[in-house]
Amino acid sequence: MRSERIKKLLCVLCLGLPAVWAAVAAAQSETPSVMTRVQREEDPELGDLIRLAMENRKVKREEAFEVVRKVTQSYAQIKLLDQQIAEVSRKAESAKMAEMRGELLLTKAELESKRITEVANLREMVGILPQLPLATLPIEALKGRVSLQLIGERVYVLDGQPPFREFWAAQRWKLVGLLSEKETLEYVHKRLQDKESLPMLFHIYYDSETDSQARGLREKMISVAKDTHSQMDTEMRLERISFTGSGKSTFFLRKDKITTFYTHAMPRPDGGPEPLVTGLVAPKDLEQHILWRLMRPKNVPLTFRIEYDQASASLAKQVADAAKAVVKRLGIAELAGVEETLVEPVPETVFLGRWGGATRGDIQAIDVQPDGVCQVAMGDRFGKDTTPEAVKAHTSVSGTWFLTTNEIVIDIKDKNEWGTDSIYRGYLDKDGNLIVDKGVIYPQGSWHNSGGPSMVFKKME
Repeated sequence: MRSERIKKLLCVLCLGLPAVWAAVAAAQSETPSVMTRVQREEDPELGDLIRLAMENRKVKREEAFEVVRKVTQSYAQIKLLDQQIAEVSRKAESAKMAEMRGELLLTKAELESKRITEVANLREMVGILPQLPLATLPIEALKGRVSLQLIGERVYVLDGQPPFREFWAAQRWKLVGLLSEKETLEYVHKRLQDKESLPMLFHIYYDSETDSQARGLREKMISVAKDTHSQMDTEMRLERISFTGSGKSTFFLRKDKITTFYTHAMPRPDGGPEPLVTGLVAPKDLEQHILWRLMRPKNVPLTFRIEYDQASASLAKQVADAAKAVVKRLGIAELAGVEETLVEPVPETVFLGRWGGATRGDIQAIDVQPDGVCQVAMGDRFGKDTTPEAVKAHTSVSGTWFLTTNEIVIDIKDKNEWGTDSIYRGYLDKDGNLIVDKGVIYPQGSWHNSGGPSMVFKKME
């Protein structure tokens, strides 16, 4: 009987051998040989990890074998843990007993902990610093940039226009609006849903009165980023507003000509090729100058001050009307007022000529020549902002000058510690002396004294 069973088993085996051999042959044809697998790594993800480990760690040949082994083992362990976690999750979802489900979830948590540890080990071996959610984004990687300034209970939102620049004076903006918090979050949600706008930087500005409000808004925006799964491509900066000016953005009008001041040459809001610069304002560019003041982060609220002489009364009304029209069109009348001030002008001829310093100071002498040209002889140079880029002591340099209604403003490209020009402003005292102070132009367009004693100059015959 036993021999009969053996014969039957052999028959079954023999009958089945062709199928077995066919299966083995097929498997061998599909699976690379062991030698091939040792010589080549065809998994592109593992291949990239090995390559990065070699490059980032600058591995020598005698160390390469150990690095390849460790990276491969760690990669295989992570892949195994992925499969185990997926299987445990599937079983936990289908488990009918609460106790069983609880044990499976605990097992899943343990496996996830092991996976996190193994990923950390692999990062170290490969030499990769991981991208983090809401981390600082390089400016060259941005596809979107938004400025949000807290003003009372609302948010003044500006949309950055490409190309994006780190230097504030080179960045162009477009007004989105003065929004409620709800409208702001809806806007943020819409932008983050548009994957073509990512990576994106949101820059939130606040003052002492809106500190807690700004932090609360940021937390809500982070929640929106998580809901849209965009936190890896989003940065949310929080910055307290520093001094941007007096709150006055002034246009000086005399003899039907308009003058205004900037810290640097500024990009036009309409994207045109000619920048907005300190000096005379062409009538065709007036709206661009008005828009720039309103579309620079942190500049509002402000008041457009039209300071004019009697000869420019008609033009002053035109400038005031233009500012009011722009503000009304943008829907921000509460953020930008307009005031007109008639001033008795000081004749240009009074400033012309050579002036010598009656006191020690940064400037020793000034020769104010016609057509906006001047020659300045520097003195001893005092103060902390005599940087390497500043005009050197006891040298003579050419510069330009502009008139307001009753003052002279001199620019000799004298760099200060903030990288902007120190601008010198002069006016006449009751004795006819020229009193000169050193200061800077702030983004709103107002001049501010840098401190230090005034320099007194007397007219030289």
